[in-house]
Amino acid sequence: MNKLKVIALAITFLLIFLNSQVQSRQINQESMGISSLGNIRYVDDSNLVGPWDGTINFPYKTINDAILNCTEGDTIFVFNGTYFENIVINKRISIIGEGKSIIDGMYQDYAVYLNCDNIVLKDLIFRNSGGFDGNSCIFVNSDNNLIIDSEIYRARTGLLIKNGNNNEIKNTVFYSNGEGIKIESSQDIDIRDCIFYHNSFASEVHHSKNIAITNCYYHTNGIGLLLNDSMNINISKCAIYNNNDNQGGVMMYFCENVSICNCNFEHNGFGISIDDCSDIYITYSDFVLHDHEAFWIKTKSENVNIENCEIYDNFRFGISIFNGNCNLKQNNIYGNLFGLYIEKSYCDARKNWWGKLTGPALFERKIKDRMFSKFGIIRFFPWLLKKNENAGPDWEIDYEKYPVDFNASRYKQITFSGNDTDFDGVPDWWEEKYDYDPFAWDNHTNLDPDNDGLNNIEECYTDQWGSNPFKKDLFIEVDYFDSESNKPTDSWINEMAERFGEHEITLHIDAGQLGGGELIDYDGGFYYEHLNDIYWDYFLHNDLNNPRKGIFHYCFVKNYGPYPGFSGFSIFGWDNLDSWVLFPDGIKDKFPSVSRDRIIISVIMHEFGHTMGLFADDCGGNDNMVATMPFTKQFFKYSTYRSIMNYMYTYRILDYSDGKLGRNDFDDWGNLDLSFFKNTSFILPYSSQNAS
Repeated sequence: MNKLKVIALAITFLLIFLNSQVQSRQINQESMGISSLGNIRYVDDSNLVGPWDGTINFPYKTINDAILNCTEGDTIFVFNGTYFENIVINKRISIIGEGKSIIDGMYQDYAVYLNCDNIVLKDLIFRNSGGFDGNSCIFVNSDNNLIIDSEIYRARTGLLIKNGNNNEIKNTVFYSNGEGIKIESSQDIDIRDCIFYHNSFASEVHHSKNIAITNCYYHTNGIGLLLNDSMNINISKCAIYNNNDNQGGVMMYFCENVSICNCNFEHNGFGISIDDCSDIYITYSDFVLHDHEAFWIKTKSENVNIENCEIYDNFRFGISIFNGNCNLKQNNIYGNLFGLYIEKSYCDARKNWWGKLTGPALFERKIKDRMFSKFGIIRFFPWLLKKNENAGPDWEIDYEKYPVDFNASRYKQITFSGNDTDFDGVPDWWEEKYDYDPFAWDNHTNLDPDNDGLNNIEECYTDQWGSNPFKKDLFIEVDYFDSESNKPTDSWINEMAERFGEHEITLHIDAGQLGGGELIDYDGGFYYEHLNDIYWDYFLHNDLNNPRKGIFHYCFVKNYGPYPGFSGFSIFGWDNLDSWVLFPDGIKDKFPSVSRDRIIISVIMHEFGHTMGLFADDCGGNDNMVATMPFTKQFFKYSTYRSIMNYMYTYRILDYSDGKLGRNDFDDWGNLDLSFFKNTSFILPYSSQNAS
């Protein structure tokens, strides 16, 4: 009898405990911040044996089952787990995750398709949609939806809004996407409190209007925001920093009525690029430590207004204007190599502080706040006699607020045929070839004995092309437009390979010999976002798990670029700086005495250096156009930097510098980071970003 009482008491306590556990997992309207929860349907992927009625005790196993059985206004609560589903939502419902609920799109067109208005997605993680144009983790073509407190990663496009109005995206993280958010033909979109990192294009807006972007952080992307043919854009209180040194912060073209206020721009290739735009208003913002330009204004841009901004300590130009007009007022412009440079343009630059009581300089001097006009007009008198203390934003970047580190490991590991006795990921024959014990497990995914950025799994894959895990190997794929004349020639490939061989690095250039190197048949446009399409279509072949990703650097060659005289530039193909494009005919027009084949190999090697971490913030002679101007201080200062990274020598020598020619030389070879193309970071070692 006593035993029965004990058993009954234990069962009672167990039921109370289980009931308390169930109650703790229930949700309520107040905690979710949603106006109406309706009926709540529960989903749990661990309910493998049923029954499945959507109650908290017997939840559905899949989200699709819950959608099928819910009605308008209901809420689906998804317990932690991984749900391999492609979901179409065609009812006005809310889907709320427990916090780590993952929806995996299995590389299909989408993970979730919002095909109805007034849908809420909250506390969910979305990943692994397909690699084709238009594929996305979340596809929205409806109105009045809310995506909040979520995470979107590893997709060609994270969130695609097409013909959707009045949608909100709040407190959501976007990383490892070709495009974080892409907005097309939509209006009244509110993006707030989001973070974007390691995306090729963090946010894109095309043919849209009334877009508000507030309190967002953009770092370590190819381009932070790209605005195309859109109007009424309001960007406020955003931090845009440490994006691609060869691209940068905000790029806009064919836009009108864009306002950027109270923002921090720091250490991008350029801060803001403005191309054929009108009615642009940039106020109370900081622009500091940009590699090329804080502002790049061009192609008939009109009524560009920059007021009450701090524009200082940029490595090259504060403001560059080519064939446009700009109004500068109440700004602090100082510490730049050129404060203001214009060609065929007009600039009203009155009432600005130029770093000294005596105003701007017309020649180089230590303070470096020089202005220069070539076939243009600058009005700069009167200037401010003291610094404008009210200029700039009213807040500072919190560098520890959002993640910086990025997991560069393969999501889906490369697999091989043949026996793998110890199940460590590489076949026995390869381990025997390089004196590894095929009967002892080795952590080959983390072994890189030669420090060339390729782990042993990747070295095993590239064994077919002669790589060696104990000797440094580098791989480049070169694709080409127009004709085979855009392929690098064997003789120049061999000469470039010799330079690397002198430093005990084996260079493999695939111009058709190693499974790549193909003619690109592409009839799309050729603005910056189209480069992304080429990368996905012709390098990855629309496969997120293509084994060449993280092994090959990627380059493609086209006769001419989008602007006259463009030589080429390095780009984020997907989530890291691993690619570049070059335009030999545009360069040939400028340097007719240089052979076209020499131009192609020279730009390949120059841009290759960027994907291995060589930038203007390492050496003042790197990418310094001013240093090519005879009799300037920069010309004499960096004449000893005999590197292909120095524009003075790009088409004269085929080599990096070894830093042995004096104070202003730089040891390129000693500072190459062979893993940079798969683990990219632009943090300056000497900046305030590391002060904490």
